[in-house]
Amino acid sequence: MLNSYIVIPVFTDPFLHPLHKNNKLSFIYVREWDIKEWKLGETRIISELNPDCTEMCENYDFLINTKENNGLIFTPDAKTLQAIYPKYKHICDLNHGYWWLNNKPLDLNVRNTTIDFLGNKFYNVKKLNEIIPLMVHKGYLNEVCHKINEQFSKCLYHLMDEKNGWFTNNGNIDPIQAFYNIEKQGVKVTDNVCDIFDMRVKKHISDGKLYSQYNLLTTTGRPSNSFGTVNFAALPPEKRKAFIPENDYLVDFDFDAYHLRLISNLIDYDFGEESVHEHFAKIYDCSYDEAKQKTFQILYGGIRDKHRHLSRFFNKTYVYINKKWNEINTHNCVFTDIYRRKLLYDNYKDLNRNKLFNYLIQAYETEVNIKKILLIQDYLLGKKTKLVLYGYDSFLFDFANEDGVETLREIKTILEDKICWLPTNRVEPPVEPYFMTKSKMGLNYGDMKDITKRL
Repeated sequence: MLNSYIVIPVFTDPFLHPLHKNNKLSFIYVREWDIKEWKLGETRIISELNPDCTEMCENYDFLINTKENNGLIFTPDAKTLQAIYPKYKHICDLNHGYWWLNNKPLDLNVRNTTIDFLGNKFYNVKKLNEIIPLMVHKGYLNEVCHKINEQFSKCLYHLMDEKNGWFTNNGNIDPIQAFYNIEKQGVKVTDNVCDIFDMRVKKHISDGKLYSQYNLLTTTGRPSNSFGTVNFAALPPEKRKAFIPENDYLVDFDFDAYHLRLISNLIDYDFGEESVHEHFAKIYDCSYDEAKQKTFQILYGGIRDKHRHLSRFFNKTYVYINKKWNEINTHNCVFTDIYRRKLLYDNYKDLNRNKLFNYLIQAYETEVNIKKILLIQDYLLGKKTKLVLYGYDSFLFDFANEDGVETLREIKTILEDKICWLPTNRVEPPVEPYFMTKSKMGLNYGDMKDITKRL
């Protein structure tokens, strides 16, 4: 496959988000790559704004035709490349693909003393990558490509097959597309956002917005989300007030007892439409809050024989946990339930059956949510309302009144849909769970009123 390329875009500012209006494309590094013979070919620098190049704004549309010529575009971060050319449909994310195949991140830790020194000393200097000499960039990226080639050449080639390989697997395409589509929306912020956070956030504001960045290469696949000095995945209430709608209102949907209903899906247990914690409160003969605490203590502290007799839910969960624990000890791996991603025993420190259970449930949560995100994004095409933040069991929308309340009701339906995302090897469909959400609306993310009954 001689017409495949490793493509790495380099922006003018290495510390700004690729979607920031002031972060322009400096140049594109393109390296020919033969993934059959594991050979690197010629290097080409396509200049846009880099002052060391004799030509500016070179055309890179030849990359569009790569797939038609039986080639592929490989890049360390597909979301970054989509920031400059979102129409590419044949981008293969190297980091995500290697993580998918090997259950651990690709090692691209290449040290360059010049880049490290200038990056540390001149963090706040604008257009730092245009100050760094082009030959330094090229030398650094050459080393990155050699590390890529070395590590992928150790993978079995049949896993790279164009028909069956990781780059055509929906488990690689879906999450990148889903989270890039969230990132590109940005989240509008108040004029006093620097008072709510600190002055360091100022440089990251672009047209009144902050951009999030989802890291998909975590232990379970449950993405973290932070950029600059803002951890979007763990915003305390007082800092949520910095986020406001670009349209008319922010609307937040969050799941009720989400993990318990996901588990019930996996083990074919039916809670019906009853509140899960009220269901267990009756079993324990205690209050709602006490039941909530006790259930999670049992699940993640270890299900004992006395708990198995409390409810068929605990008994079936116990059987599931031990089945997966035996599976990983027998085969050295288990697979996630929707996208069939491999989790290898040797890649986890101090693994035990309860840790494995937690990893699998978080992975299942993420994979279910990716499916829901894509459905919602497809539904919102042509509307002003947009999904702007995702937080495991919550989804934040920037809602436009002109789209009508029916839009919110349809989003609620998609999130609560009884459609089960079944494991591919399951024969009999389980009893369908009913995911329940609560919804809030407000003029900022920190001050919202419950609208669940209105929907």
